[in-house]
Amino acid sequence: MIWTEQSLSSLTVKDGFRMRGENMTRIEVFSDAAFAFAVTMLVISLSTIPQNFGELIAAVFRIPSFAASFAIMMLIWITHRRWCERFGLDDGVSTFLTLALIFVVLIYVYPLKLLMDLMFYAFSQRWFPTDFQVSDTSQVALIVAIFSVGFFLIALIQSGLYLRAMSRNDDLCLNPLEQLLVRKEVFVWLALSTSALLVALMAVAFKASIGYLAGIGYSLTPVIIFFATRPTRRAIQAKEL
Repeated sequence: MIWTEQSLSSLTVKDGFRMRGENMTRIEVFSDAAFAFAVTMLVISLSTIPQNFGELIAAVFRIPSFAASFAIMMLIWITHRRWCERFGLDDGVSTFLTLALIFVVLIYVYPLKLLMDLMFYAFSQRWFPTDFQVSDTSQVALIVAIFSVGFFLIALIQSGLYLRAMSRNDDLCLNPLEQLLVRKEVFVWLALSTSALLVALMAVAFKASIGYLAGIGYSLTPVIIFFATRPTRRAIQAKEL
């Protein structure tokens, strides 16, 4: 759809964006169903329904890792839903990128759950259980690398979606503030993809020694985002004044 300032004037404004995609497209409905299926896979991975009190208590101790995995999946879903609401794009490139995101998410769900299980197992001094067994820290490093590659692809696809919106500037009739906000989102997702790629490379390069600690590198993500978006944030503040 080609928008005009007149047709945009009646739209809801949220976080500086005029909500062009309040009516759901078929690809958005499909993506919602795919994310729901991914969450179902997380639930199934919790094993069977408890048959006695001991199994119930064991299942309760698995809730924290499930909650962490669920939260990350929902953050990915929310960011994609926000993109859909802001632009409402349903063209070939946007559809391809959304399908690519769904493909990666459905693969990413198991490394995510396994890594969360191992993390809670290690940090709680084996208080929280896990059925997944590793023989040495190099295998943990490879799991961190696999998880990070998945996160790298997700962040790269999200940046691609915003780049697509930027390329459709005339059709979407983006105002100057929206153009700056889109640019900021591109920088944020590129910063996230860079962090994930660096963690994956560190995990593989040092897998025989400290590669399993490579995930600590994610703590630098806010710093990377801060410096990557600093010029754009200043431009946005100047535009808003």
